[in-house]
This record gives sequence, C-alpha cells and structure tokens, in this order.
Amino acid sequence: MIFSQTLDSGLLLLISVIFAHYIGIRRKTEKSWNWLLTAGIFLIFGGIPVLGGVEIAGVDLSIIASIFSLLGWIFALIGTLYVLYELQLSR
Repeated sequence: MIFSQTLDSGLLLLISVIFAHYIGIRRKTEKSWNWLLTAGIFLIFGGIPVLGGVEIAGVDLSIIASIFSLLGWIFALIGTLYVLYELQLSR
C-alpha cells in the first residue's frame, strides 16, 4: 500500500480499465467497464481524506469518506460481475 487501501484500489481499477482499452477487451464490453471506471473514481474520493486527516474546522468528515468507499466497492462488484457476464455473452 502506497497511500491507503481505498486510494490504491481506486488507482488499480483505473489502471485495469486503461489496460483493457489497450488490449481491446473494452470495445466488446463498453458499458460494464464504465461501472469499474466509476468505482475507481469513488474509491479515490473515499481514500483522499485519509491522507490529510478527516477533520476540517472541528467537523468530522470521516462519514463522507466511508460513504464514498462503500459506494465504490458496490460499483466495483457490480462492474466486475457485469464484465464477466458481457464477456461470456460475446463468446
């Protein structure tokens, strides 16, 4: 882990979408990769507050990071299952 678990996971999801586009898999299953792209962005948003602290002007903002992380993992699960489904249909 370089930064935090959620931030690293978000970056890895974005890198996997880039590699899928480079290899050519993404052309067959475009919609499902957008779910993984969205999941990566949400996980990055969930991991950013961990880097600098979660308190701004006395207000605890850790719940916002938790919500982004939860939504990111849900989107990642949906996207992964959707990619597998579309790849099976394309064969």
